[in-house]
Amino acid sequence: MLRKPHKLRVVALGSTFCVLTALVGGRLYDLQVRQHEHYSARADRQQTKNFVIQAERGEIVDRTGRPLATSIGTLSIYVSPKYFRAPEADVDLTSLSHQIGYFTGLPAHVIEARLQGNVVTNLGRQIDPEVANKVAALFDDYEISRRGFWFHRESKRQYPRALAPHVIGWCGTDPDGDNRGQAALELYYNDEISGQRIEGKTSRTGLSQAMQPLPPDQILAARGSTLVLTIDAAIQEATEAAIAETAAEFEADASGAIVMDVNTGAILAMASWPTFDNGAYGEYEAEQRRNRILTDPIETGSVAKLFTAAILLDTGKVSLNTMIDCEGGRARIGPRTIKDSPGHTLHVAPFYEVIRYSSNVGTVKAAQALENEEWYGYLRRFGLGERTGIDLPGEGSGILYPTSKWTSYSRTSLPMGYEMALTPIQIVTGIAALVNGGELLQPYVVREMQDSKGHVLWRHERVVRHRVVRPATSVLLREVMEDVVVHGTGEAARVPGYRIGGKTGTTRKSHILTHREYIASFAGALPMDDPRVAIYCFVDNPQGAYYASTVAAPMFRKIAEASILHLGILPSEPIETPLAAEGSVPFIGRQQTVTETVIDPLYPGVPDFSGLSMAQVRQQMPPAISNVRFVGTGRVADQSPLPGERYDASTEIVLVFSTDVPSAAAFAPAAIASAQETSR
Repeated sequence: MLRKPHKLRVVALGSTFCVLTALVGGRLYDLQVRQHEHYSARADRQQTKNFVIQAERGEIVDRTGRPLATSIGTLSIYVSPKYFRAPEADVDLTSLSHQIGYFTGLPAHVIEARLQGNVVTNLGRQIDPEVANKVAALFDDYEISRRGFWFHRESKRQYPRALAPHVIGWCGTDPDGDNRGQAALELYYNDEISGQRIEGKTSRTGLSQAMQPLPPDQILAARGSTLVLTIDAAIQEATEAAIAETAAEFEADASGAIVMDVNTGAILAMASWPTFDNGAYGEYEAEQRRNRILTDPIETGSVAKLFTAAILLDTGKVSLNTMIDCEGGRARIGPRTIKDSPGHTLHVAPFYEVIRYSSNVGTVKAAQALENEEWYGYLRRFGLGERTGIDLPGEGSGILYPTSKWTSYSRTSLPMGYEMALTPIQIVTGIAALVNGGELLQPYVVREMQDSKGHVLWRHERVVRHRVVRPATSVLLREVMEDVVVHGTGEAARVPGYRIGGKTGTTRKSHILTHREYIASFAGALPMDDPRVAIYCFVDNPQGAYYASTVAAPMFRKIAEASILHLGILPSEPIETPLAAEGSVPFIGRQQTVTETVIDPLYPGVPDFSGLSMAQVRQQMPPAISNVRFVGTGRVADQSPLPGERYDASTEIVLVFSTDVPSAAAFAPAAIASAQETSR
């Protein structure tokens, strides 16, 4: 048995041990349970380091890879003003403010006011790193505590070529710099090219150095996609120069031009004047920043006669040789008297001469054969009065009234391009459909999108909205347009060695009643033997001269020459009159002796040649038909006039051959209209 003193020692020792155990256990409970989150966070702060990968906006490049918009790294200076006013600093704020302003460009009084405040503020944003180092050295000279200032990395958007500002747009700032698209492509594709800000943690050493590199996948994710445009920088530059020179020469209010690939819908150039610098967009008025190609509805005037001619030819209401009595340039048609401009007057002339010399009387008289609904339906199928769907924001729909709103003057106004107002993008898209075989394409300015490694994420596919006219009608319209340039009002648009087609338009603004103002425009395509590009240009309110043949046609020629050069379009044979298909005779320059149009009862209707080879066509061609044009190779895919239409000795039969032969009925106007209704 233990003695009593020993028992007391054991009890005291045990009690002490229990108390100590309880205290340690309580402390462990407090640390590991009650304050677990606090100490875990503290350990996390000691062992890890926060990192931020700032969003890096993707580039915008032209179709050959030349940069049009890019981002560079800059630094912004942030300060805590209390450190500049601390007694140990002994800083003359006025003197320091002037020195900082010298480097950053910020007014000295603004800097001094910020340094006298009580909140963290910036003394300069998006400055060059070299300048930032000089400011840091200045603060060190004044012995400002390093806690009192720091630098924040921000990106700055730059537009190295200063091209196509209305197409590229501009950016506003977010926490990472110029990374918030505000207009045009910068806005339309903002989500795709802005990149994303990445925030995370990594292990660190006792000296606060990262122990492992940043995750490569996150670095790549921070960078936005690159936009590869259809815009050609060289053609764009020439287009901008042409519209600016023309506007200056004729003291115009505005001008613009657009160049489009007729086979794909790709926009090669889009320019508006007045223009602006998107790197300093805030210094310009909204009027200068507006993309007139998309927004401004224009009364096209005689350019619209191409659409009128296409409808008349496609419906068979007239042929190129149909004789029209233009009555010497003045005629009473419906409720109004129609007049021709001096130099455009005709008497009895074939329809192609009506377009060649832009006769108002002849065009309006021919158009009276159209029914209202049929007429309106064709105009809508040309895309007039509706948005084209181009991948740019702010597109207008233009103005084309439904037949329910037509007045007694509409049937005499529409053929000449009045009572409707079209945007330039609508006009060039319609012109492309006239010359590419009749397909209305959706225009676009972004060819593809690439990731940060250059891999293609998405590529624009050719989109055919619908067919507007038959291929045979397209062939005839190309001849009509070429004839206008060779012998008519568009001679100033000619490019030696190349087959150019187009139409002038001189429009008096109908909404201005106090004085006369005009819009001179020209729409055309080239080369007409195998069309590649369509071009539309306009000049708003030119002074001194206002006829399109003098103002707009030369501007078109400059743009056409640049397109030929930079697209590598080979010249046609340098001849005075356009080339024709083998075995055919061009109507351009041909002398006509027909004085009246009488349908010979011996010629009841044109045979159906669909699906026949050239040899079979020659075998089955009636002896009465002597004027035949063969276009293409293969078997007959389309013909004009259509099967069953009546003809006379002067009628030209156009047969379009193709290796992919659809049914001839598919190109009939009624079938086209039915198909379009179904698609809607």
